[in-house]
Parts: sequence; C-alpha cells; structure tokens
Amino acid sequence: MTRWAALVIAALAVIAALTIARPHRASGPSLRDFEAYYSAGATWMRGGDPYSTAIWQTERTLPGVNANRYEFLPFVGPPATLPFWAAFARLPYPTAAMVWRAVLWLSIVLMVCIALGLGGFPRSPFNILALALAAFGFGAITNAFALGQIALPVAAAVAIAYAATRFGGKVLAAAAAFAQPNLALALAGEFRRKNTALALIAGVALFALLCAGVSVNGVFAYALVLLAHGAAEQFSAIQLTPAAVAYGFGASAGTAIAIGGVAAVATLLFWLRAMVTFDDRLTLFIISCALVPFGSAFFHQHDLVITFVPAVALLLRAPASTLPLVMAAALLCATNWVGLAQNPGATIQTLLLTISFALALLALRGDFGFRALAAPIIISVLIAAAGSFARNHVMPVWPEAMTPASPHVAGLGAAGIWHAEQLATGLFARDAFWSVLRLASLAGCSLLAYAAWISSKYLADSRTSAAVRD
Repeated sequence: MTRWAALVIAALAVIAALTIARPHRASGPSLRDFEAYYSAGATWMRGGDPYSTAIWQTERTLPGVNANRYEFLPFVGPPATLPFWAAFARLPYPTAAMVWRAVLWLSIVLMVCIALGLGGFPRSPFNILALALAAFGFGAITNAFALGQIALPVAAAVAIAYAATRFGGKVLAAAAAFAQPNLALALAGEFRRKNTALALIAGVALFALLCAGVSVNGVFAYALVLLAHGAAEQFSAIQLTPAAVAYGFGASAGTAIAIGGVAAVATLLFWLRAMVTFDDRLTLFIISCALVPFGSAFFHQHDLVITFVPAVALLLRAPASTLPLVMAAALLCATNWVGLAQNPGATIQTLLLTISFALALLALRGDFGFRALAAPIIISVLIAAAGSFARNHVMPVWPEAMTPASPHVAGLGAAGIWHAEQLATGLFARDAFWSVLRLASLAGCSLLAYAAWISSKYLADSRTSAAVRD
C-alpha cells in the first residue's frame, strides 16, 4: 500500500462516517454543552448567579430545548470565562453557535499543526491533510465538536502552552488552559524546568486575578462549585475516573472512593518518578497528559482530547519496535467507547473513524508492515464486538431517557438537581459492560504513559526512525 492510497482510503472512511454511517442525532439544541456556556453568560450579564438554576431561564428559550420539562444543564466553568460567554450571549443563539464552531475548528487546526511539529514532521500539504484526517478519526475530538465543548480550545491551549517559545505566549496559553482546570493538569510536567515552571506559575496567577476581577472571592467560590458538582456526578456512567468505573463494576461507594484514591496516589508516584528520571520535556508532557484521567475527580469522554497531540507525537516518533504498543494506546484513546454504549447504531461510524485515524498516521510514517497493522486490526475487532454486545446494554442518554424528577428537587440547588436528573436518566445504574468500555479508555491512557516511558530516548532526539517526509 502506498502512502497516498492509505490517505485516500482514510479520507473515504471519514466521508462515509460523517454521511451514510452517521447515526441518528439526539434531540436538543445545536452544540448541547454550549447551551450552558451561552446561558451562563446571559445570566451573568443580567446580574444573576450563573452557577445556580437561574440559567434555566435562558436555556429553556433556546432552539431545540424542550421547555415543557425541566432539562436544566449546569454551568461549571471558572468565573474568568463569564465575560467571554457574555459576549456570545449578546448574539442570537444560532449566530453564537456558528461563531463558536469557528473557534472549535481553529482549535483543531492548531492542535494538528502543533502535533506535526512535535512529531518531527514539516507542515507540508500532505502531512497536514493526513493529520487532519487523523483528527477527524479521533473520537474525543468529534464528540467534543458535536457538543460544542470547551475541552477542544483548552486542549489547544495546553498544547500551545507547551510548544510556545516565548514567555508571554506560554503565560497566556497556560491561563487559557485553566478554563477547564482538570485538563490544565497536563502541564504539570513543565515544573521540571525553571523557565517553563515560572511561565506556568504566572499563568495560574493571571487566571486567579481574572477570576477575582469577575468576583471578589472568585477562586474560592469556584472551588466550592467544583466540589459540589464533582460529588453530584462522582459515580455517573459518563465519568471515566477509576472511582466511577469501580462503582459500575459493583463496588460500594466507599470502596469505589478508596480505589479512586489508590489510583490517584499511584498516579502521583508514577509521575514523580518520571519527573526525577527524565529531563526530556516531550516525554514528561506525554506522560502528564496520559495520566490526567487518573488524577482528576471529573473526567468525561470528550476530555480525552487532551491525549490527541501527545498520542500523535509519540506515534510519529516511536521506533518500529514499540509501534504496536504505541498504536494500541493511541487507538484505545481515540475510540469513543462510551459512545458505543450510548448508541450501538454508531458502531459502523466508530469503525470507519478508527480506521481513518490509523491509516492517516501510518501514511505519515510510510509503514504498512505487520507491526503497524496488528493493533488497528485487533482494535477494530474489539469495536465490532463491543458494538454488537452494546445492543443489549444501552447506556441511557440525558435528557432523552430522563423520567420526571420528584417535585422536591427544586430546592436542592444546581448540583443537587443535576444529580437528580442523572439519577432519573439511569446514569447511576451499575453495568459491568459500561465499565469495561470506560476501562478501555483508561487502558489506552495507561499504555500511552508507559509507551512514552520506554520510548524516552527516542523522544529526546530531534529526528527518529519515523522518516521525515515532505
């Protein structure tokens, strides 16, 4: 197979996935999660509390929202972002959504360009096209884009904060990364060097000042919001954290929390060992990104966008001997496993996107041997099997599957109501299959960190066994 042939097949797979294999779209407004951002901005503009149920006054008026029932979607973004969302709220929702899509597209473009550079490849038309197709095939990216998730711009900000060569650029990008604090953890490896650590600290300080500028006790109040919503969604089936996965397997709440705590401690120890062992920034960046779901109390499927740039960089730089491991890690991270449980009808689309991701990256490497193709074949079989099995284990989707909540929930506050809505949707049900699928994503992150560890000496080189081609 030639590199161009692989690229053509990848392109056809993406086109088919987004057209003929596209599953039925869930009801609701365009960019469902952007609904909460927009409504929070509108609420803040009129002097209301954007962290309360007051945002429902705006949400219920948006196109596609069923105002005849309570579909409250909470806002959990930091105070510093409120003026930004307020600017969008000055526009009609369809116009604001269109502008936000442009921001999401720009974020993807930036991640593609940065990933190419970190992978040691020039930004030639062939290379950009190949990696753009790989981005389409990365499940967390397509999922985040469909939802209008801020995780995409934040992942781009994290990549920029790492790759920027100027102090000011690093500071601004680091501050922007804290628009979603759990993903900002991926920059922890930057504390290994003095100059990058100073930029990160300055970014944190700038973020805190911006929060205080919006609200005097902004950082403290926001910390309480995060704690409340973290507790409300701790064991939900849409959480990819070790504690939530353990709960889904049948562990008690206390045992699940203990498992999550052990995983967090083990993650911290592994990361600290990496910080002591490696001086190479790229190795530490990949490991830090891969470990985020294990050290975060709040992590969704779309948050896996944080692994796109490091997974691509590692895959492009990995020596042939570790390529099967790196490819398996990248594909496990790239597959939308939760999406298979929520919509088994998306199995064909998921297969096509996974194939496009693998072929586009192999086209960049120019490697189509058994080592390179083994993992894509195995993961494709697993996706097909999971999609078939999921037909009898469908995960309910909010708000479509939500039953009417008890009348007393109105006095519970935003976090309490969100918990009640998920409970009424059935997302706290225990299903081992759902946990197996989420475990696949966590396995991908674990393998990515391990692969970076054993490939560190190759990552430290400017050129590797992955040939650099125009």
